[in-house]
Amino acid sequence: AVNALCSSTSYRMLVSENGAQMKQGDSVLIWGATGGIGGYAVQYVLNGGGTPIGVVSSPERAELLNKMGCEAVIDRRAEKYEFWSDENTQDESEWRRFGKKIRELNNGEDVDIVFEHPGEATFPVSVFVVKRGGMVVICAGTTGYNLTFDVRYLWMHQKRVQGSHFANLKQASQANQLMVERRLDPCM
Repeated sequence: AVNALCSSTSYRMLVSENGAQMKQGDSVLIWGATGGIGGYAVQYVLNGGGTPIGVVSSPERAELLNKMGCEAVIDRRAEKYEFWSDENTQDESEWRRFGKKIRELNNGEDVDIVFEHPGEATFPVSVFVVKRGGMVVICAGTTGYNLTFDVRYLWMHQKRVQGSHFANLKQASQANQLMVERRLDPCM
């Protein structure tokens, strides 16, 4: 049941009409790319003809992503990203450094979609690094629910934010069918 939940959440966030509506060729930044919903998101992006850029926190997780077929990986701990100077001050220079790394991995381009679930710690960065007209799709706040960010990056660059939660019966069934067909690995 937990696998179906994670799988359906990832599915809805990425491809449904209430999510990012990912299409072939889209690049997707995935926070926590080897975790529950992140691992599924990587597989959905790969199966859907997109390019996942996975964010992880260790060399072992980076290796796991590579084995899953995700070539573009950012180990945030190895790169020593500190998006906040202190608990009240965001460090925009770190956002820029992170964005530069994404462009290095994504043919000089910003990402089309950010698959966001950490929330408080990463949401400002997600809004910053998604391309003009791109979408940040969020389903949780594992690091906190209070989102503080410079909203000018949203409206001045015509970026979009979409909340997404779980799936309807049809979407859950479609996600589970991918596991039955062995096109999606539950990563257990």
